[in-house]
Amino acid sequence: MRDGDWYLGYGSYDGLPGAALTFGRERSGIYALTEPEIAFSDPDVGDAPLPGEDGVRLGRDYQRSATVSFELGVDAVDYPVDRKWPRGDRWLTSGEYIGGWPEENNEPVVLGMLRAEGTRETWAQDGVNMLRQVWRADSLRDRPGEPAWLSHRTGGRTRRLFGRPRKFAVAHSRFASQGYIPVVADFVAVDDRFYDEERQIAGLWDYSVPRSAWRPGRAGEYAQWVASHTRKKVQIAVGGRLATHPVIVMHGPCRNPKVTVHGLWAVQLSLTLKVGEHVTIDASPWYRNVTKTAASGARSAVGTALTRASPRLAAMAVPPGRWDMELAYSRTGTTYPEGTGPRIEFKWRNAHTWW
Repeated sequence: MRDGDWYLGYGSYDGLPGAALTFGRERSGIYALTEPEIAFSDPDVGDAPLPGEDGVRLGRDYQRSATVSFELGVDAVDYPVDRKWPRGDRWLTSGEYIGGWPEENNEPVVLGMLRAEGTRETWAQDGVNMLRQVWRADSLRDRPGEPAWLSHRTGGRTRRLFGRPRKFAVAHSRFASQGYIPVVADFVAVDDRFYDEERQIAGLWDYSVPRSAWRPGRAGEYAQWVASHTRKKVQIAVGGRLATHPVIVMHGPCRNPKVTVHGLWAVQLSLTLKVGEHVTIDASPWYRNVTKTAASGARSAVGTALTRASPRLAAMAVPPGRWDMELAYSRTGTTYPEGTGPRIEFKWRNAHTWW
């Protein structure tokens, strides 16, 4: 992406294609006529009147979502807007992406092929057709909680909102025959946080080797191997300006794994994980679930395995700052298979109040 670019993306599902649409600048053929408007919803306040006296009692306030409104021009005066080649809906199958354009080094050749067919008016109509398909988001609509992401690059950095495309309106234009059609479209975010494009990952682990692996004369080597493959404590540095919700992946083998972020909270599972199994605790606002993945790949919900002392997923947030994190667990037996042990992936995106 370059400064000024916008990107709307989501994955394919159930035979329906995903989206990978870059727009906003003139080169894309779908450009912003004005600076997009970002509107934050009013806080949901919990104020209550004070009986028998003036004033109100201040309550619990909740910050809701943000909406990005676009005024776009679909401009096919010089080139087609839908630049997928070969053309035709029959080529867009599961695993492919709407708006996935050719690489820049191949673009002149592809554009030359596309210009050999159609007229400016049909190019513009096909562009609106493609844009409407992206905004319709068929691979998301039947999946509660599944978000799209809207990324924007400005000032040399890229940040994203998570949500879904919503309002879409096409204005009839007397310039359609010349290859130009205006469109108005909205994207509604799940929350009002602007997340870094790059996701941060911190790891905890405790690999071990059974005593049967010891060999005479190699005790020093064994001790060094074990020391270099154990990290049960680590310090993480969370940036941004707002608290962010992490994704914690616990890999077996272990029993009752527990991750503590000192000074904030501790989350623990009351179950046993075998080799090849893992549990994902996703506290992000759009998912909020706990799933177990077996060695075969089968998935199941295990939210009831969270202990009573664990926080609610909505409260499992980490504010900006430096935090000490620690892994604790119980062994599933006297020894583990060689080179195995519990492993934790702690993932997060720094959250901001603006691009």
